[in-house]
Amino acid sequence: MKTSLYVGTALTAIAVACAAVLPNASLAADGPSLLAGKVVSSTGAALAGIPIKAHRNDSPITVAVYTDAKGEYSFPSWSDLTPGAYSIAIELPDFERATSPVSVAQGQSAKLDFTLQSKPLAYDDATASEIIAALPGTDHQKVLFTQCSNCHSLQWALQAPHTKEEWAGIVKRMGGRASETPQPGTYAFSQKPNIEPLAEYLAQIRGPGSEKVSFKQRPRPTDAAATAIVVTEYDLPRGGTRDVFNIRGDRRFVWPHDVIVNDKYAYYTDHFSFILGRVDRKTGEGVELPFQVPTGAGRDTMGGDGRPGDPGGGAHELQFDQKGNVIIGMNNGTVKYDPTTGQFNGWSIGSPMFGLDPEGNVWTIRRQGELNKIDTTNASSKPTMYPIPKNGGMYDLDTDSKGRTHINIWREGKIGIFDPKTIEYKEYKTPTALSGPRRGQIDAQNRYWTAQFYAGQVLMFDPDKQIIKEYPLINGAKPYSAPYAEPYSASVDDKHQVVWTNDFASSRIYRIDINTGHSTEFMTPSNYEIRDFKVEVGAERPTVWIPAYRAPAKLVKVVVQ
Repeated sequence: MKTSLYVGTALTAIAVACAAVLPNASLAADGPSLLAGKVVSSTGAALAGIPIKAHRNDSPITVAVYTDAKGEYSFPSWSDLTPGAYSIAIELPDFERATSPVSVAQGQSAKLDFTLQSKPLAYDDATASEIIAALPGTDHQKVLFTQCSNCHSLQWALQAPHTKEEWAGIVKRMGGRASETPQPGTYAFSQKPNIEPLAEYLAQIRGPGSEKVSFKQRPRPTDAAATAIVVTEYDLPRGGTRDVFNIRGDRRFVWPHDVIVNDKYAYYTDHFSFILGRVDRKTGEGVELPFQVPTGAGRDTMGGDGRPGDPGGGAHELQFDQKGNVIIGMNNGTVKYDPTTGQFNGWSIGSPMFGLDPEGNVWTIRRQGELNKIDTTNASSKPTMYPIPKNGGMYDLDTDSKGRTHINIWREGKIGIFDPKTIEYKEYKTPTALSGPRRGQIDAQNRYWTAQFYAGQVLMFDPDKQIIKEYPLINGAKPYSAPYAEPYSASVDDKHQVVWTNDFASSRIYRIDINTGHSTEFMTPSNYEIRDFKVEVGAERPTVWIPAYRAPAKLVKVVVQ
């Protein structure tokens, strides 16, 4: 049923490097830094927003900090930079690479300065956002074309010219089975009314006789808030190396999709193989734990979804239950891993994304019109099915502390909610039409926060107060406008009253203040394509964990100073 509610909007290298041991002095309020320095240009001007990466020798761990407005940087004493030997590097597409070895010791502060030589940004280093920024066209055309970077780079898509008819065939093939399905409630490039307009636009910018498209570099954020983060990268087994022409799904590499953490390990799923990945937070050691796929579950039995690489299905979401077990979702399957015994148990019912209620029940939609509850405390339990209205296509769901399941109906621009106590189901339209609610998370007040993928916003849904609010990623930006952000997911930090989200197309992440709606933009140290991510609950400082999806695949911890 349709329900009325209040709707609001929240808008409220040539390196000149010197290493020296300095007297022990406090460079931060929490204690002395083990390593600090300054970065300037070849003219001597201070460079702000420059990531300084410290890779621990013979280790999978790299720690990065950013320069401030004075060009100065320092690694906080609480960071993952510990005494030892490191290779320090500045690796940016618009500067010559600069490196220097350094050893840091407890109780001493090492100093390392860099002078950078600029260089032109290469086409292969441009993000999708930077290519879109240089193209002619309407907002509608650019919103559609930006989506093409979800499975491969825009460089890959634009490497050869085509006629309009050829582009139409390519768009249909990339859209898979969805290209044959009417989807009037979504902005997806693959819906029938969008295929011809997108093909016509592509023929205009990359038709026969056209030249390679250009790009426009996007400024890196340099204000005090944007540079006050510490980033720790953990290299993964089968991480691979960067290749702008690599299509997702290459089985040689791991494709980390979702991540969760406890005080000892970070766990992740691989989109294209059935393993549970685990990284030791202290040592960075990564291991892959293969598991038996439940009968009838997984991608292969579903035949993929018709797109190159068969990205549909696979292991996606994972959550901890109240006993610390890891629950994993996939097409037609649910798996539970017990870290104390190392054993896996599985059920031949499930979906890539699911909700987990306080009693340990998994809530999942296996097929249209059926919401299923699985008791994961009993390996032989049978699912309980609750009928709900069919819809045009859902993406994510989550279950709150009252046992209600919130559903992202992304092909209709709606949020659904089911209450098993009353057997009542309601639907709410998003204020911005066609917005594409994709992945999200419920906060301590049972409010559902979700990313609006097409509209470049985050939505908050409060079922108890009947309120929906939308927050732009870019302060003051309107939906479906430049820079055409594509947030995939949202994760809530109740302790620090912020929600984190990302932009698929630009290697940027965003922190939105829940109370004011103000958004802070952060640039990642390297090009990341980010899928789902999670706030570390209870962390002293605001902390979010990110799976860097494309090779070189990593797990990444971002901490606000």
